[in-house]
Amino acid sequence: MKTQPISFLSGLIVAIAVPVILNAASLPWNPSKIAKDNGIVVLAEKAAKPAPKARMDLDSNGVILKGYDPVAYFTRHQAVKGDPAIQTRFRGAIFYFVSVADKVAFSENPSRYVPQYGGFCAYHLSNGQMKEGDPAAFFIYKGKLYVCSDADSAKEFRSNIDENIRKADDYWLPRGRAQGQPYNRYGPP
Repeated sequence: MKTQPISFLSGLIVAIAVPVILNAASLPWNPSKIAKDNGIVVLAEKAAKPAPKARMDLDSNGVILKGYDPVAYFTRHQAVKGDPAIQTRFRGAIFYFVSVADKVAFSENPSRYVPQYGGFCAYHLSNGQMKEGDPAAFFIYKGKLYVCSDADSAKEFRSNIDENIRKADDYWLPRGRAQGQPYNRYGPP
């Protein structure tokens, strides 16, 4: 019997398509095993798990910092409302910017500008509570942006800043980190 060149291609297509279309796990026979037994190499990827959803203080549209420009805190040393026409997405949050230059600076090093604790109030987090942050009540410490719920909370947090950061980190970071596990940058599960 003469083998048709097309039969190899057909077998390959079937070996790849059938598991996808019919969900190979529910079949009584395994198309990938059949392909392997017949010398056909099938390359397939497992479905990737979605990235853990970051805990961030977002509005109903997914905007963080209530639309304030995260770069402006560092360059202008004030809270400046961003332009919705100049935006980018990072870790599931939408960030607005005052200028394209700020957007470019953010895109080059987003972790430098993202607020600590997902934009939630740093003071309340140091006391074990999640409270919405007010982008106008902010400060920068050791190159990191912290947002609080109001000016009094920011003042209280700064009064013993290193200890308050340690306490807020303890609530924000997963318990596994203290036990030698790797840091989960998306916050606790």
